[in-house]
Amino acid sequence: MFKTRFLLLYVCFGGIGLFHKECGAQIRQFNVSGQSDVVVSSTGQLFVGANISQTGYLVKLNTTSAQQELLQFPSGTSVLRLSLSSDESRLVACLSNRSCIEYDANNLAKGPVTVFNNILTGSINVSLVSAPVSGGGNSFYAGSSNGTVNLIGQYGLDGTAGSVSRTSGNLFSVTVSTFTRNWYGGFVAGFYSYFVVLDLSTSPGSETGMRVLRVCDNSNETSVAAMVETELNCVGLRGRVDAASRFAGASLVNAYPSGTSFEPTIVVAAVTPNSINGGSSLSRVCTFSLSSIDSAIANASSRCSSGALPWRSSPSSPSCYSTCNTSSPGAISTPALVQTSTLLSVSLSNKSFDLSYTMSFNYESLTLLLIAFTDQPNQAGQSTLYAYRVTDGASLGVRFSVLPMPGPVTRLTWTSGQNYVYAITSTSVVQVPIEQCSSFTDCLSCAANVNPLCGWCTVEQKCSRRSQCQNSTVSARWVQGNTSQCLSNTSVTPTTYTLERPTNITLTISSGLPSPLTGESFLCLLSTGNGVPISVPCSLVNQTTFIYNITGAISQLNTPKLVVNIGFGSSLLNIPFATSRLTTYNCAAATSCSSCLQTDGVCGWCNVEKRCTAVNSSCSNFTSVTPAGGQTYLDVCPSLLNGPYLLPVAVNRPLVLNTKNLPPQGVFALKAALELPGYQYNCSLQLSSTSVTLPANYTNTTSISCLYTAAQISLPVGTTAMLANISLIWTNSGTVVYPIDPLGVIQVTLYSCSSFSVTSCTSCLAVNIGTGYGCGWCGGTSRCVEPEICPSITNQLLNCPSPVLRSVSPSSGPFGGGTRLTITGTDLGVTVGDIANVTVGGVNCMVEPDGFKPGAQFVCVTGNYSYGGMPQTVPISVTMRSGSVATAQYTYVRPSISSVFPKSGPMAGRTNVTIEGMSLNVGNGVKRVLLNGAMCVVLQSSLTQVNCTSSAQNVTGVGVVTVYIDNEVTINNAVTFEHTNNPNYTSVSPDRIIPAGGIILTFTGTYLNVSQKALLVINGMAGTFPCIQTFTTLKCYAPPLGSNPIGSSLSPGVDYAIVMDGAPGPVGDPLKIAVVSNPIFTSINPNDLIQTVGSVKIIRINGMNIMNVDILSEIRVTVGGERCTIDLGTTTDTVLSCQPPQNLSTVSSTPSKKRQLSSNGTVIVRVGQSLGYTLGAVNYYASTTQSFPTTTTPFPVLGVAVGVGVGGLVFLVVVVVMAIVTVWYRRDSTKKSRQVDNLLIMLETWEANMADECKRAFAELQTELQDVVNVHDKNYPYRDFRSFAMKFLFPTAEDDHPILKPVQFPAGVDPSEARKKLEIFEELILGQKVLLVMIHTLEDQHGRFTLQDRCNVASLLIVALQKNLFYATE
Repeated sequence: MFKTRFLLLYVCFGGIGLFHKECGAQIRQFNVSGQSDVVVSSTGQLFVGANISQTGYLVKLNTTSAQQELLQFPSGTSVLRLSLSSDESRLVACLSNRSCIEYDANNLAKGPVTVFNNILTGSINVSLVSAPVSGGGNSFYAGSSNGTVNLIGQYGLDGTAGSVSRTSGNLFSVTVSTFTRNWYGGFVAGFYSYFVVLDLSTSPGSETGMRVLRVCDNSNETSVAAMVETELNCVGLRGRVDAASRFAGASLVNAYPSGTSFEPTIVVAAVTPNSINGGSSLSRVCTFSLSSIDSAIANASSRCSSGALPWRSSPSSPSCYSTCNTSSPGAISTPALVQTSTLLSVSLSNKSFDLSYTMSFNYESLTLLLIAFTDQPNQAGQSTLYAYRVTDGASLGVRFSVLPMPGPVTRLTWTSGQNYVYAITSTSVVQVPIEQCSSFTDCLSCAANVNPLCGWCTVEQKCSRRSQCQNSTVSARWVQGNTSQCLSNTSVTPTTYTLERPTNITLTISSGLPSPLTGESFLCLLSTGNGVPISVPCSLVNQTTFIYNITGAISQLNTPKLVVNIGFGSSLLNIPFATSRLTTYNCAAATSCSSCLQTDGVCGWCNVEKRCTAVNSSCSNFTSVTPAGGQTYLDVCPSLLNGPYLLPVAVNRPLVLNTKNLPPQGVFALKAALELPGYQYNCSLQLSSTSVTLPANYTNTTSISCLYTAAQISLPVGTTAMLANISLIWTNSGTVVYPIDPLGVIQVTLYSCSSFSVTSCTSCLAVNIGTGYGCGWCGGTSRCVEPEICPSITNQLLNCPSPVLRSVSPSSGPFGGGTRLTITGTDLGVTVGDIANVTVGGVNCMVEPDGFKPGAQFVCVTGNYSYGGMPQTVPISVTMRSGSVATAQYTYVRPSISSVFPKSGPMAGRTNVTIEGMSLNVGNGVKRVLLNGAMCVVLQSSLTQVNCTSSAQNVTGVGVVTVYIDNEVTINNAVTFEHTNNPNYTSVSPDRIIPAGGIILTFTGTYLNVSQKALLVINGMAGTFPCIQTFTTLKCYAPPLGSNPIGSSLSPGVDYAIVMDGAPGPVGDPLKIAVVSNPIFTSINPNDLIQTVGSVKIIRINGMNIMNVDILSEIRVTVGGERCTIDLGTTTDTVLSCQPPQNLSTVSSTPSKKRQLSSNGTVIVRVGQSLGYTLGAVNYYASTTQSFPTTTTPFPVLGVAVGVGVGGLVFLVVVVVMAIVTVWYRRDSTKKSRQVDNLLIMLETWEANMADECKRAFAELQTELQDVVNVHDKNYPYRDFRSFAMKFLFPTAEDDHPILKPVQFPAGVDPSEARKKLEIFEELILGQKVLLVMIHTLEDQHGRFTLQDRCNVASLLIVALQKNLFYATE
């Protein structure tokens, strides 16, 4: 099944050669082909009719272009035209099958509301327009032509068909052979609907006519006046061109400029071919006012009524279609109407490009014209869309946009109120924003832009359409074209401002401010770009000059250096405009030397007072800091430098910080004596939740000592070290004055040697590597501590104790070596270089740097040990660089493999393989496994088993199984694996499923049984049971798909896949299968609820969608538990017929004792394995029998007297004899029946006992693998699998049992044909239903199907079903 993909492109209008950054970005593109259409609602919902692979689709998208709904029409049915009703509640789609369908536009999934069949003459040319119906309601017109019949009709929507009298018959239909009518567009204006048509002559060399048709929308008007037509002349040849001429679009503009007035106008684009214009193709875009068309039509009606125009016989003669009486419908033609204006006339002599489509519409009180030209129309080229403004006098204005399109444009559409135009090309639906004004960010570029829709909104400071700018009609508030009205040319004097030396600021603008509105005033604003603008005092010098006082605002902002904008803002909006930049300085706001000196030289830093000022005289002469030539603040400011800095928290140790440019100590002594008592330095440590202040001693200008006392800081539990931010601050009696500038984030590492969890000397010394902590081992306390705590501390490796080995992992490995040993212990060195040599059984073990843990662990890799084949335990020797030695033990073993299961799998891999052997988990375990040279990914391994998943192999064949354990390569030439051809399924039957699932899908192909397991996955849902596999077929139950299996976006089907150990399926991405509705069963025909035992009749069950599944294989009907045989001949999609059982059997309390009796049985219908319906009960009644009539009238006394002789005696004897015979017969019959019942009970009890014995025997045979191995080691006799299976399944069989022999065919029988029939029989046997029917049939052969026969058949079935043993379960 083909894959459907819909996409929508996004492009936008801009200036010539200018594209917005979002332009060209793909949002969605709809791949379409053939004839397609698009309509848009006033709310922005998009309806697309697309034709893909000869199939039509109807797609609905929301305002964000996200797909909401999708409908698929039958194959071969394409979409011709779409139209929305006047109230947008209904969507009409006209199709190539000559029908039009009405849908609910808000819910397409509801399906058709009304289907209008056979209202089109064909699919050659169709026009569709919706119009209101007089008196309310919606309707649509459909015009069409098939080359011989021209037809137009009006049809009611939403149940209003009865109120439109034209619905019952076509408004106009005429059969002609001289011309074919092409319908190009329809419009509604006032009380009329208009259609633009092109009549193409069917006679070679004849001319064509271009016409407009007008239809009165009064549904009660059925006379000839209801439809009149007149000619259009857009080619300069009175509307007559040859048959190759065509229209390139027709649109209605409701307010089109014509001179100084506006009136509704039709815009038509026409193209004439080379043969008419002397070898050059001519394209024109013309306008026709509705008033001129209506005037010409009135003239036509008058001339027709007077008889001045005859019956029309050809398209080249002005005439009437019929006589002009009021009873016969028809249309009237008049001489050519000269167009109001020709907007564009282009001669295309070289045919390098061609006009393909035009559209004109009103937007923001402007009239726009879109023209699409196709490059190289005879090839699959691209096209270009041009956008024009139509100016006064209906003349073509400036071209303001040039956009490339992904193919020739065949249709353009737009809906009033929407900001997008939609273009249909041969492959796509393109969404085109009409404007992108917001891409311009200043008045000059916005006003100079040629797009007539964009202008600069002065007060709101944005480029927008006029409608998006408040009060845009007021002078200078919306600027377009005239850049001199932009208030962009502003200047400020002076260009800098210092708060300590305040001055007024003068702002000059190029022109006066816009006129304020009622209740509006313009404020003088200061803004920083962040936050709300600040209103500042200002005064007016003249219309273009203003004086600002910003002292208060700069103090409020409190920033040493700040670039601000000063300008104006409306009191209604408070958005700054007409702004100019100004740099301001507030030295007092600086809190450090660095921030003070980054003010362009305006501010200076007082080094002792620690403040910033613009007045140098306020700072001590010998303490002021200012950069000299070429210097920066980094060169002169007192600064705290980066470390690293370390502080042990458990001991008293000063922390020395690196500094630069600190004032000399003498300065501080002098200032303290004179005017700065209490000033000093402190160190501040910022911890995660608190801070610690340390006193500091001034050493010199480059260092400060922070005095730390033990236990002032405690590390969190479990923490060995942590970082803390540190700062150097200048304080006055404990109060922070200013921090000394840090060069970056300054941090100190807080640590404690005793917090490290080390248990040996070398582990303690390793703590110092890369940290510089200086920890050492205190032998007396066996702790890692700081030197201040332990006077006899050990801080050198040579003084540490000898190493001790504690563990070796793994403790055994293969002789081939390559095993990575992890050895743990104590005092195993500070660095890996401290380990001089390691040997295992005298063979070097290479030490690896990674895996080394100082003092506690190291890793080495064993070498090849070639001194024996049996397991050997050898010593491990570790020699340290100090000369000390430590030892341990290690065992070498030889792994082996004995079997593999399964012995084959597909080339594609993914087969789960089990390899059995001994010592398979020694060393570092199995590294890799090769099956016939292909990798098998290891999943897990144990002492006796390895599980892996096979990888792909590019060829078939048989090869050995190879297991790699470290460097050991283990091979057993008797253990091989075969790669077979991949499973390949090529077809599926049936080709559809139901949401409930449970039906059987049969996949046909080859090699379908080489995988271990096959699962069917549909729409991401996997089946519950594995598929039944044979060489050529897979039978799989379809899983249920849920309540909404297809999701919010409907599609032609759902994805499916067969997961077969990773083997690929057929080509196609994705694979899809159709989803049809569930069969539904509702009730039983009331006439079938009563049945007669032995003479039953067909039961009819009502429902729907019955034919959506294979009835015979998927639907099962039971009556009282007994099968009701389906009658396929009388079953339909809504009625299921079945033949019920002749009687019902009811099981009594005594097992297996069955009695035939009259009863009722519940009717249950099951569809597949997942869907079931329980319906009513069917009543069975016993058949009626004849009985002797009896009478209550006694014999007359006289009769007895007369016949009391011989007659009476004979009668009495006969009666007595009959009674005796009857009693004897009933007693004998009852006795035999009881004996039969007893025999049945005994037989079933015997069978139950045998089944129980079999189960117990199976349980006893399920022994552990190790037990079996032990049995072999003790030399107990055992049987191979073949002998065991034969003895178990066929206890009395001899060695020549038929099952052990090759298949033999009688003479004259073709073996290949016989094998095909056997394969078919195998597929039947593997089907659950056939198998159960066969077993039940055999069991019903009472007396002939003996117990021995049952055993033989059961054993044969076990052999045949070895790959499907779940049949053997309960």
